[in-house]
Order: sequence, then C-alpha cells, then structure tokens
Amino acid sequence: MVITLVGEKLAKPGVEFIYYGPADPCKTCRLARVCVGNLEPGRRYKVVRVRNIEHSCPLHEGKVRVVEVVEPSIEVAIEPRLAIVGSKIKINFVECDDPEKKDVIRPEGLFEGDTVKILEIVGEIECNGKKYKVVKVMREKE
Repeated sequence: MVITLVGEKLAKPGVEFIYYGPADPCKTCRLARVCVGNLEPGRRYKVVRVRNIEHSCPLHEGKVRVVEVVEPSIEVAIEPRLAIVGSKIKINFVECDDPEKKDVIRPEGLFEGDTVKILEIVGEIECNGKKYKVVKVMREKE
C-alpha cells in the first residue's frame, strides 16, 4: 500500500492511473515527497481508499486528496509454455506487429525484465502466426 495525492476527480476507489513522472510545479512543492515521491514513473496504480484529507495544488483544478494506492494486476501476452498459474516469471514481451493488440503485448505499467506472478489465464491471442496466452499478472517488487 502506498500513500500519495491525486486530484479530486481521480480520488475514487477503483480508479486506475499511470504515473508518468513529476510535472515542473511538483519540483518545488512542499508536498512533492508524499505526492510524487512514493510513485514509480511508468507504473500503473489503483486507488483503494480515499482519506478525508485534502490540499490545494497548482496542477489539479482545485485540490488533491490523500489516497492509498496499490499496483493492480495487469493482463499481458506470454509464451504458452510459461503460462502456469502461481508461477513467477521475468517478463519478456512477445513480438507482435498488430497495433490493436498493443495493450496486451506491451501493457503500460510493466517493463521488460519485471518479475511477475501469474494469477490466472484469461485467454489467448494470435499474432504473426503464433499463439500466445493472455495472463493476469501481479508485479513482484524486489
């Protein structure tokens, strides 16, 4: 569980967002350490709890709220031989030229080389004449 700040409009349980890094005003903000200091650029986060604390913010329209976030599970395509529920693997993105399948081929929030635990097999896709399993994974932090 990570504590951070998000704009009022995003401060709802279940809302997911991707943190792309601090904006310029964040670099001099007194709340930057708790707001953006706890987040990792390029990662996906899900709001699980909204606390009753708010602060003003020059970036967000109005205020930011204190929230608790977690990294949610992410769907990704992998080689079928690796698709074993409960196993841990290092992510190696598969090759696929179909731009419509980008969300499961290189999903935002995961990086090549991340260690993940396979939670479930959710389907399969075909690309470039090969079949892949689509699995739901959770990143394992080192």
